Amino acid sequence: MSRFSALSMNQLWFAIMVCLMLFTPSDCQAIVNTAEVSITSEASQIPDRRIYGENIASEVYAIPTYTGFQDLVHKFTENHSRWVMDQAMVDRGANMYARNYIVEQLKDRSSGRIEVEIIGNHKNVVGRLPGYLPGDDNPVLVVSAHYDSVKDSDGANADGSGIAVVLELAYAMSQYMWPLDIYFIAFNALYSFQFMSGSPEVANVLQQRGIDILAMYNVDTILVTDSALPSDERIQIGYLSGSVETYHQSKYWGDLARMISNNYGMNSFVPIPSGIFYLWETSDQEAFYQRGYNNILCVFESGLAIDGSYHNVNDRWDYRQLNYNLGKETAAVIGASMAFTMGRKYGEPVQLKYNFIIGGGRIEKFYMAVTTSTILNITVRWFGGSTSYNVYNPSNTLVASAICDYTSAWVPTNILNIPVTAKGLYALEIENTNFVSVGYELTITYDSDIDGNGILDSQEYWLDESLFVTDQDNDGISDAEEIFLGTDGNQVDSDGDTMDDKYEVDMGFDPNDASDGNLDADSDGLTNAQEYSGGLNPFSSDSDGDSIDDLWELENGLNPLIDDAALDPDGDGRTNLEEYLAGTNPQIAEFSSPPILFIVSPIAIVATIAGFVYFRNRKFV
Repeated sequence: MSRFSALSMNQLWFAIMVCLMLFTPSDCQAIVNTAEVSITSEASQIPDRRIYGENIASEVYAIPTYTGFQDLVHKFTENHSRWVMDQAMVDRGANMYARNYIVEQLKDRSSGRIEVEIIGNHKNVVGRLPGYLPGDDNPVLVVSAHYDSVKDSDGANADGSGIAVVLELAYAMSQYMWPLDIYFIAFNALYSFQFMSGSPEVANVLQQRGIDILAMYNVDTILVTDSALPSDERIQIGYLSGSVETYHQSKYWGDLARMISNNYGMNSFVPIPSGIFYLWETSDQEAFYQRGYNNILCVFESGLAIDGSYHNVNDRWDYRQLNYNLGKETAAVIGASMAFTMGRKYGEPVQLKYNFIIGGGRIEKFYMAVTTSTILNITVRWFGGSTSYNVYNPSNTLVASAICDYTSAWVPTNILNIPVTAKGLYALEIENTNFVSVGYELTITYDSDIDGNGILDSQEYWLDESLFVTDQDNDGISDAEEIFLGTDGNQVDSDGDTMDDKYEVDMGFDPNDASDGNLDADSDGLTNAQEYSGGLNPFSSDSDGDSIDDLWELENGLNPLIDDAALDPDGDGRTNLEEYLAGTNPQIAEFSSPPILFIVSPIAIVATIAGFVYFRNRKFV
C-alpha cells in the first residue's frame, strides 16, 4: 500500500472516530435519566425476565420457605373463625378482615402486578397475574383455596394453609413474566349453610368469559401427615379419574406434581383418583368440574384419620400436629409445575437436566410424566466407575436397563433410547455400584403432548405458528421471538439506544434497556453503542488483535478492525505498535538527531603534530 493510500484510509477512520465521539457521555446520560424518571414506578413493578424456552422449575421451587409459609398462616388466622352463615356475616368481622388481608397481600406481594377483583355475592377474591402473550384466548393456570372456616375454629389448616399456598405463589410467580395468565383465587363460603356457595360464582364467571383452564390446583387442608404411610405419600393430589385416552386432562397434572416433588423436592406427592379421593365432591374444584372443566386437581393431607384439629377448635396455627414443611412443599411443587409447563420452547422436545452426587452403593430415582408415544433418550456424564441404569413403565415393570463400567468424564454418553407408548409416570433408577461417591450430569429428552390433541408440543405453541417464520420489521428476529423478548415488532431498535435489537440479542445485551448503549462492556473507553457503530467487538479492547487498543487506534487515525501494527504511516521508521508502546503519534514523523561528528583534515593533523614537536624541542634547548 502506498503512503498516500494508507494516509487516506487513516484519515477516513479519523473521520469515523470524530463522529463516534459525538456521542458524549453527558448527552447519553441525559437521555437515560429522562427515560428512568418516566418509567421508574412501572420498572420497579415489572421484572425483566420473560420466561420462554427455559426450565426454571428448580429455581421457582426454591422460593417458598418454611418460616414464610408459617408466618402467613399465623397472620391470616389472627382474627380467629371466619365462618359465615348469611350475607351479613360476609360483610363484617373476621371474614371481611380476612378478605381485605388477601387483597392487600396479593397486591403487595406482586408489587401491584396482580389485578384483583371481587366476584359474586359471597365476595370471592380473584387475582390475575397477566401473561405476556397477546390475545385473550390463551389458556390459564389457577391456584385456589377457600378463606372461610368452620364455626368456632381459627381454620389454620382448613384452610389457612391453602391461602398461604396461594399467597406464597403470588410472590414467587410475580418475580417473572410468564407467557400465560395465572389466577390466584380465594373462595368464600365453602362452609356456609348453603354449602360451597362461593366457588360456583367464580366458575360461572370464568365460564361466561370463555376462560380455558390449562390446570387448576385447589389446595384444601394439607398440614397433617400419616407417618404410617410411605414417605412419598405425605401429600395427596386428587385428579379426575378417566380412561387412558383422557390421561392428559387431569392425571397428567397429578403425575407432573409427583415428578416435580421427587426430582426437585421432598418426594411427598401421591396422585389419587377422584373415585377414592376424600374431598373430591366436597371442595371447591367440584364447582368447576360441574361446569365442564376437567383439568382440575385438589391437594389434601394424608393424615386426616389422625388429624386432631380437623374442623374443630384445635385448628390453630401452633397446633402440635401441623407440619409446615408440607405447606412449603405444596407451594414449591405447584409453582415449579407451572414453571415447567410454561418453560416449553417451540421446535424442541422436553429436556430434563440434573446434576447430582450418589453415594457408594446408593440409588437415585427420577420421574418422567409421558403424555404421548415417544423415545426416552437418556444421556449421562459421570465421574467414576460402574453404574447401572433401570427404566420402569407406569405399571412398575422394567422396560430397559444398562450397566456401564466406565465413561469419559468429559464426554456425555448416550445410555438408553427407549421407545414407549403407554402414557403415565416412568421412573429411571440410577445405582452407583462403586464404594465411593460419584458425580453425575443427567439429561433426559422426550416428546410431549400435554393437551392430547395429537400434535406434539414441540410443533405448536400458545401462538399462531406463522409468527415463528414472519419478521414484520425485517430485523432478523421473528415476530414470535419479538413477543418472547418483549421488543417492538415494528422497530429495528426497540429501546432507541442506536443498537439494533438483533445485535443486542446476539451480544447478550438487553434490547429493551436503553441504558446499556452507554455502558462499556470491555472497559476500553468506548461505549457499547460506539463499538456497535464502528463494527467493533464490545467485549474486547483490541478488536483486531494487533496488540493496539481500539480507542488509541481511533484517536490516532488507525483502523481498529485491521491488523496494522507493522505499518508506518508517517515514515519515521517506527511501526504503529512501537508508536503505541512509546506513546507517540503514528501520523507525525519524529526523526532522532544524528550524533555530532568533528571532521579533521590531514593537513590539520600534520600541523598539529609539527607544532607539538617544535614546542617540545624549544623546552629542552
